[in-house]
Amino acid sequence: MVLLGIYLSTAAPDLTFWDASEFMTAAHTLGIPHPPGTPLWVLLANVATKLFGSVAPPRSVTLLSVWASALTGGAAAFALARWIGARGAVVATVMAGVMYSVWNNATETEVYAVAMLVGVAMLLAGEYAGRVDATPDQRRRGRALIAFVAGLAVPLHLSVLVAVPAAIVFAWRGERPGARDVVIWAALFALGLSAVAILPLLSARNPVLDSGNPETVASLVSLLRREQYAVAGLWPRRAPLWLQLGNVFEWADWQVAIGVHPHPEPAAARTLLSLSWAWLGILGLRRLWRYDARVGRGMAVLLASATVGVALWLNLQAGPSFGVGVLPEGAPHEARERDYFFALGFWAWGLLAGVGLTAVATALARRLPAPLALLPFGIALLPVLANRPVADRTAEPVATLPRTYARLLLDAVPDGGILIAAGDNDTFPLWYLQQVEDVRLDVTVVTVPLLGAEWYRAGLARAGALPRDLVAPWAGPEATLAAVMRSAVEKRRAVRVSTLLDAGDRRRLDVRRGWALHGLVYAPDSAAGPGATVLNTRAMRSSRDQVPPDALAGLPPFADPAARTAQELLRCATVQRLTDTLLVSGCSGI
Repeated sequence: MVLLGIYLSTAAPDLTFWDASEFMTAAHTLGIPHPPGTPLWVLLANVATKLFGSVAPPRSVTLLSVWASALTGGAAAFALARWIGARGAVVATVMAGVMYSVWNNATETEVYAVAMLVGVAMLLAGEYAGRVDATPDQRRRGRALIAFVAGLAVPLHLSVLVAVPAAIVFAWRGERPGARDVVIWAALFALGLSAVAILPLLSARNPVLDSGNPETVASLVSLLRREQYAVAGLWPRRAPLWLQLGNVFEWADWQVAIGVHPHPEPAAARTLLSLSWAWLGILGLRRLWRYDARVGRGMAVLLASATVGVALWLNLQAGPSFGVGVLPEGAPHEARERDYFFALGFWAWGLLAGVGLTAVATALARRLPAPLALLPFGIALLPVLANRPVADRTAEPVATLPRTYARLLLDAVPDGGILIAAGDNDTFPLWYLQQVEDVRLDVTVVTVPLLGAEWYRAGLARAGALPRDLVAPWAGPEATLAAVMRSAVEKRRAVRVSTLLDAGDRRRLDVRRGWALHGLVYAPDSAAGPGATVLNTRAMRSSRDQVPPDALAGLPPFADPAARTAQELLRCATVQRLTDTLLVSGCSGI
């Protein structure tokens, strides 16, 4: 209940950037989001839209994350109460739940909160099976439940599998499994896995959002394997291993008190607090090990697999804020900070730190009066107070900026026009407005990075934005963009290009024309020279008048870089001259 109150008071009231708006769209329309499709999450989220139908449609899906994260804390406290007592269990689970990345996942529409709840359920099944007083039948049931939940990871989210090693360690007590047990586990795993059959059923309804169009075995496998993306293998490493692990430590330094120093780079005060929490985590691990070595080993394995193990498996490039001055100039970086991939590890760290704090309070209780011995528990409030200013999604302009930006971008397109978009943040909020709220259905959004996917080209062909003879063969980005432009000219559909799109991609649409900035978008301009950029002052003035002043208010510390980018794009309407630095640096004017 404590965590529920914290999450409810800071949860996003509306759209957020990145994948959240796409997931909201899938939840409301029973569509299929980007690979691997997460069909079980889509069904759960659709149920959430009905359970919480009294609130705004975006908020109703976010409440699934809120409740899943709060229940994760409750489930963990259920086990911890046996190990360290009820008071310590509450303190430890609250400390785990307010770690920065965990808190962030709890307050927006994403898959990770539900995946964490299911992963913790798997850990509880292992803990149940491995208790010293468990009967043979209870052990078999607990182990069987681990197998079934592991199977659910594929239709829900693969991050659930991060908890499998720890669950096995928790359950490692009693008689060894026989061949019959293994067969039962395999059958239960297959039963959980069979939920992927939801995907072709959803696709058969022909939703507008139909990533991968998985109506054949080949397309279903392709979607589940994420073949649309260039998924990295374990080798070669996309960044030096020491740097990948160092990146995890950078994200770890944000978890306890990011509000103390709301910037990516370390600072003495914040890092000292992080080290203090690391010390408390060691104390907590020792306390659990003394209670039951099996529990201590399980928590150690969970912490290792959800941090170092995830870093090894994902083989990420350096984060946007990491490796500067170390990696060569121009070295590839991730598009955004990926700390959310490690949320389960940071959650385990917070849990252990809470157990360590309980151990300190218990030791003091032997020497001090009871009221004084409880004072260390006040330390648990530190991450609540320090992280809240950064984790709060209810403050303006963050709370409404994605909707404002998306609506203005759609309104910048003439009736029946085509909008060429650059990626997630100038696409997913637009999809939500169109498919859920029926806003500007006359506009066709063409997202350049998705053009390489055949299912996406098929959708554009159905919308009349791409010739059908370019659906099956992949002609390459340049030829496909040129075909979109030719098709629009033939059908007399106006074309507008998001200012988020790279200038090179914009010029490839039509090498014979120039482009005029109309505020948030560019329009082809025959009067300008080929590839030239000009300003349409009348359209710029109209666009500037439509931008609410509140949308350009100062952002809170450590705000999502996507919000800063959106504000910069909204300011494109204020450009006065072709030499304006904003045109060159932020509005793709080059």
